[in-house]
Amino acid sequence: MTHSITITTVARTVFASLALAAVLSISASTASAQSAGSWVDIGKGFAGAGGSANGPISIVKSRSSSKNGMQFGHGFALGAGPNGLAISNSIGAGAGPGGVAHNMNLNIGRGGTHFSHGGVTSTGGNRRVISGGQTGIQNGRVYGGSQSTGFGQNTNAWSNSHTRQWGQPTYQTFPVTNGSINTGSNHRVFNHR
Repeated sequence: MTHSITITTVARTVFASLALAAVLSISASTASAQSAGSWVDIGKGFAGAGGSANGPISIVKSRSSSKNGMQFGHGFALGAGPNGLAISNSIGAGAGPGGVAHNMNLNIGRGGTHFSHGGVTSTGGNRRVISGGQTGIQNGRVYGGSQSTGFGQNTNAWSNSHTRQWGQPTYQTFPVTNGSINTGSNHRVFNHR
């Protein structure tokens, strides 16, 4: 009788330990992986949008359309969990000779905060515009950035980013704007984190 109680007790202890290890490994991987990203790509005759999110709560929505010479795209992502909240939103439109796009990212977490946004306007040529960005929490630290580019003959792209890690000095990338004319297939890309 003592022998069977020992085996039963050991089996229960092993099973409980495995269950606890599984729960801890799942919660550890999702807690450090909270992130959100979104993008739009608008050009003559086409539009695309998308997003991605990680975390115990993840919401991703996107839509795009190209009708009657007008294009529209919108991508949204939200990743949330015990370490904070990450949101990314991108929107763009184009018609006739011009296209515009904008991206915004926000992260509020236990380790700090991040806000970034950027946009682009482009006219002439193929007037294609792309804007997107991402933010998240990795190893207890927040990160993020916004990227925008345009392929038209006259392209103006910009971005701005501000990140604060709790217990550390604040740092910011200063706004960048560009109003010069692009020719041929050259395009401008700005990426600040």
